[in-house]
Amino acid sequence: MLLACLAGLLSLGLGAAEARAQALTCAAWCDLMTNHCPQEVLHDEEFCTDYCGHPSLNVLAPGSLTDETGNTLGCRIHHALQAEVTSGTEREAHCAAAAMTGGGVCGTYCDVYCDLAIEICNLTNNADYTGTPLFTSGGVPSRPQCLATCAAYSEDVLDGISQTDQLFGYGDTVQCRIHHLEAAVVDGQENTSSYGLHCGHAKEISDSGLCSDIVEPNVINYCVFAVHHCSEDNAILPDGTEHAECVSILNDALISGDYSQDGFASFTDTNINSVGCLNNRIMLAAQDATTYCAEGDWDSANWVPNGSAVCAMVPSPVPAGSIAPWLLVMLIPLAGAAALAFPRTRRS
Repeated sequence: MLLACLAGLLSLGLGAAEARAQALTCAAWCDLMTNHCPQEVLHDEEFCTDYCGHPSLNVLAPGSLTDETGNTLGCRIHHALQAEVTSGTEREAHCAAAAMTGGGVCGTYCDVYCDLAIEICNLTNNADYTGTPLFTSGGVPSRPQCLATCAAYSEDVLDGISQTDQLFGYGDTVQCRIHHLEAAVVDGQENTSSYGLHCGHAKEISDSGLCSDIVEPNVINYCVFAVHHCSEDNAILPDGTEHAECVSILNDALISGDYSQDGFASFTDTNINSVGCLNNRIMLAAQDATTYCAEGDWDSANWVPNGSAVCAMVPSPVPAGSIAPWLLVMLIPLAGAAALAFPRTRRS
C-alpha cells in the first residue's frame, strides 16, 4: 500500500524526497533539509537522522503533515516542503521553521528547549543520564519550572556570525542552549557522559560559560568542523588526524603567534588572524567544504595572497617617520654614482 501511495505521489510530479515525506519519517525530513535547506543543517544528514531517530528518547512528537505550528516532526516536514517551492526570504522563513530548533514556528524556542531539557537532562526520562538533573521539583521533572526559567533567556544572537541564528552554539541565548541539547541527543548515543556535559552547557548558568556573552572562540569547536568536513580534496589537516590531534596543532599555532584568541565579538571576524575568524569560516564548511575549508585553513603558509586562507595576519605598515632615513641611505650613493656618470660640463 505504501509503495502504491508513493508511486501515485511521484506521478503528481513530487520528487522522491517529497514523496517519502508523506510517510512522516525522520529520513524524509532530513532528506528534505539536505536538499532544500542546507544552511539550517548543523553538520550533515546523518547528524539529523541520529537526532530525530534516537533509540530511546522521544525527541520529536510525530504530529501531522498538516501541522503549520507546534513542536512536531510533521510541522517541520510541512515547512521543508514549502521551502522547496519558494525562494528568497519566504524560503528562508520556511527553512528556519523546518530546522531542528523550529524557528519559533514549529514550537516556540522555549517549547523546544523545555521539551528537550525535560526529556534528556534527568534520570526519570533518560536512564543514561549522569549529570545534575535540570528543572526538577520534588525529584520530578517540572516543565512549568523550565518554562519560567526560559522566559528570561534572550533570543538576540550576535550580529555578524556566519551561521544562522539557530545553529550558533555560543552567546547568552535560548538558541545556544537548544544547540547544546541537540548535541546531547546525538553525542550521547556514543558517549553517555555527553548528556551531562551538554545539559550543563544548556542550563541557566551555562557550564564553562559557553552560552554567555563573554565566551571566547576556541580551537575545540574549530576542530569539530575541520575534522568532520574538510577531508580528501578539501583536507587542511594531515590524513587521519583525530580531533585531539587537531586541537594540539591549533594550540601550537596559537603559541607561535600565528593567531590571537580574542573576545566574544571576534566570532564575527572574517579576514584577520584570530581564532574567531577561523571559527567564522570553518563553520560554513558543512554547507560548502570546497570554499570554506580553504578559507578557514589554519596553516599560515596558505594565507592570502599565497593561498586561499583569509584569516591572515595583516602586514604591519612601515611608520612614516622611518622612511626618510632609509631613503637618505639609498639616495646618497645613488647621487654620487650619478655625478660620476654624468660629469658637469665646464663652462667657458
